[in-house]
Amino acid sequence: MRRAGVLVGLGVVALMLVGSAGAWAVSDGQYSYRRQHCSGAADNSKDPTRVEPGCQSFTVNVSDGAGNEGFIGLQQTADGQSPDFLNPVSGTPTTFDPTSGVHAYVGADDNLDNGEHDSSPAISNGPSDGGAIAFNVDPASVDPWVAAVQAGDVAYLLTHPLPLVDGGFGACADGACLAVTTVERVAYQGGDKHKPAQPVADYTGKRWDPPTCGGPSDGKADCGPGGIAKWHKGDGARTTEPGVQVFEDPDPQGSPIGPYPLPAAYAGTCGVIVGGGAAQAPASPVTNSAGQVQVRTAC
Repeated sequence: MRRAGVLVGLGVVALMLVGSAGAWAVSDGQYSYRRQHCSGAADNSKDPTRVEPGCQSFTVNVSDGAGNEGFIGLQQTADGQSPDFLNPVSGTPTTFDPTSGVHAYVGADDNLDNGEHDSSPAISNGPSDGGAIAFNVDPASVDPWVAAVQAGDVAYLLTHPLPLVDGGFGACADGACLAVTTVERVAYQGGDKHKPAQPVADYTGKRWDPPTCGGPSDGKADCGPGGIAKWHKGDGARTTEPGVQVFEDPDPQGSPIGPYPLPAAYAGTCGVIVGGGAAQAPASPVTNSAGQVQVRTAC
């Protein structure tokens, strides 16, 4: 039920990407409810009439390194209401310094689908489905990159292969996620901040919530004892890595359509991952405990 609105918004995003010169709950590593000018609770299912002024279900914005931003987008709507395409919200910065950095962002989420509110107040980290395109010019990233080169820090360079610029595209819908990125990003932050970060495509040790569990169905009946919060609290940070990856949304708010979990695929600077879920690889020196073929680099 969420895909129609998301695909409309992401269709607009894709058209913008094709036409360009370079052509957190949404666990794609690019979407940010903050960049949409929303709180993490804006689309909670328990408050379907909630509308936050300025919160956008679709937005295009550009900011400098100090956060001065220009934007245009579609105001979030209550459940059952269509977005108002004729009256977008917008803002213009009073000052803008491109020498401090430039951060361009185009994002959409499933509130476009007639005002859908489908996240859980037990987590409140934004909507379950959506996506974004991001491109950044960040002068502050140059010194750490140069320091890594001088120190021979291969792990840092593999996860941050380019100085000054980075970018990517990502989207999640009904539990299935795609991410293309030039730099390591946190795609989902679970409640356990002491756990080491792990790539989204690496299912090793991942405990999947029941397929019936999701933002609107977050209680004991659908998620088991402890509800959806138990699954969120038991997970750590999940990262997208430089390259291309397809994977099951690690956020328990996702409502998967199956197969669940989606077999993952990754290829990039951190190696190769294939399989998992229903696509179990046979035992071998390169098969991990989640039944995936995994070839690691020094990330």
